[in-house]
Amino acid sequence: MATRASSTARTRRAPPGRTDGEATRAAIVAAAERLFAERGIDDVSLQEINRAARQRNRSAVQYHFGTKEGLIHAILDKHTPAIAERRREALDSLDPKARRDVRRLAEILVHPAAEKLDDPDGGVAFLRVNAELIGHPQFSLLHLNARRANPQADRLREWTARACPHLPQALWMPRWLLVTGLLFHGLADYARLAGHRRKAMPMPERAVFVSSLVDSVVALLEAPVSKSTRARLRAGDRKEKS
Repeated sequence: MATRASSTARTRRAPPGRTDGEATRAAIVAAAERLFAERGIDDVSLQEINRAARQRNRSAVQYHFGTKEGLIHAILDKHTPAIAERRREALDSLDPKARRDVRRLAEILVHPAAEKLDDPDGGVAFLRVNAELIGHPQFSLLHLNARRANPQADRLREWTARACPHLPQALWMPRWLLVTGLLFHGLADYARLAGHRRKAMPMPERAVFVSSLVDSVVALLEAPVSKSTRARLRAGDRKEKS
């Protein structure tokens, strides 16, 4: 089995306070999130990530992360703690009445994620990777999150569900999935389009876009369930019972 020392590129020393193994892991994660964001998760091999991270040992990625899924978890582990801490602070500060305020909860969902637009250490790449993970057939975000402890995300989702009593239980998770898709695809697309500076598609200032994104999340959460949808839901219930 490869050793940690042999899997570390020797072109530069580890930063102060960081071991060679930690520096190697950080270099691999940075390379992976960049390549995944640029080309998509399925179109990037572990060997390509290994080369991009300048690892001399061809098995460095497998040694440190095992599989592509392990590497994806490492990307999430790099970015989600800061988002979770910001949400914890915001949720802890809410008084009981505000816990039923859909807009306030939407702000707590959107704002910490939007801060990744300004994170120079792979923040935009993280948003793009999450956008792809939402509907990925193998590495879906729901599947990955089910295996990860994230109490702040769970608390925010539970409080938002209570603030939306008009949504039947059977429709809550599909609606939340749409909200999650809007969040990450919206931020990732904004970063991409704002970076192009195209006159044909002018983008608003960051603060305006983020506030509008909150508006859109609120509208999606508060959208009433139509008679047609309720009828189809009842028909499905009858079919399952028969």
